[in-house]
Amino acid sequence: MIAKLKDLWQHRELQYNMVVKELKVKYKRSVLGFLWSFMNPLIMLVVFSIVFALIIPGELSWFVVFLMAGLLPWLFFVNSLMQAVGSIVNNPGLVKKVYFPREVLPLGAVGANLFHFCMQMLVFFVFLLAIRWHFSIYIVLFPFVLLLQVFFTTGLVLLISAANVYLRDVQHFVEVATMAWFWITPIVYPFGLVIAKFGKFWPIYLVNPMTDITLLWQYIIYNPYYYAPKGGVAYISFWGILGTSILSIALLVFGYYFFCRTERGFAEQI
Repeated sequence: MIAKLKDLWQHRELQYNMVVKELKVKYKRSVLGFLWSFMNPLIMLVVFSIVFALIIPGELSWFVVFLMAGLLPWLFFVNSLMQAVGSIVNNPGLVKKVYFPREVLPLGAVGANLFHFCMQMLVFFVFLLAIRWHFSIYIVLFPFVLLLQVFFTTGLVLLISAANVYLRDVQHFVEVATMAWFWITPIVYPFGLVIAKFGKFWPIYLVNPMTDITLLWQYIIYNPYYYAPKGGVAYISFWGILGTSILSIALLVFGYYFFCRTERGFAEQI
């Protein structure tokens, strides 16, 4: 696997070009082009601000900030999965005729969506500055939380993109699973509701790795200044974060190992 990593590093320019290609394909024949990376979160912010501030006022102060703090990272995660799961089987010409590290294909999807995520977060932070949001010191954890999610996403992407070559049901399963996964992740509702509803059984909810990752995003952005006073809805577990960190690293290693082990049969299967 070390040799594969060295090979991937030697093809880093190809990896960069693959990310650029993913971005260009997404905005091909689009008048605004990359500006859509800014427009999408801006439109969401305006719509959600109107809906939750005027039409459906919530119990949390600035619910739109709470929602976007979890929704933008989720979109990065789910879009990476959806685009990467078929990245090998959708490029039979490249896989069969040209030598290159095959992991470049799913990693290109992750890289392109990471770019979108950074652009969307930039718009979000400009919005927060415009409303004079009270940033807490925990915002310095932004790089750590981003790296944690990138590790988890990349490991899962490598695993499902390789598995989908041998069992095409994986792609359909991912589509269904991500819909259910969204609702068991505290994005549109505070985690305090889970604690209140499930009683002593609420720790089971933390089996979902995206729960801890989402809670971290909410904690560093929709910080304790607004978050904690609302009935104790803020919940950050050191052991939960440690467990999710270990799981993410383990998934990254296993996902890459699985990809490398199954790669030799890709050309025959597609």
